[in-house]
Amino acid sequence: MNLKEFFYKWSEGIQKITPLQLTFQQIIGQIIILCGIVVGLITSFIYKQWWIFTILIGSIIVTGTSFIGVLQKYSILKKFLLPIQDTKEVENV
Repeated sequence: MNLKEFFYKWSEGIQKITPLQLTFQQIIGQIIILCGIVVGLITSFIYKQWWIFTILIGSIIVTGTSFIGVLQKYSILKKFLLPIQDTKEVENV
């Protein structure tokens, strides 16, 4: 497989991702980022690196707010898309 074929298949696969799947992956990414920030906070507190600690406090506030927004988006998409999927299943039967 050459580079051109790889990018063609990759872009074709990316287009098939649903908004619900994309939002779920954003949630997973946000959780990983929040874990990293918490570890950084603990480490910077132990080693008394107050400037990093202060920056990470601001970062956890911004990332936490973003995480809440992504959770809300996921729950709204889930509520909206589940009835649509149910009607498609009924039509297929």
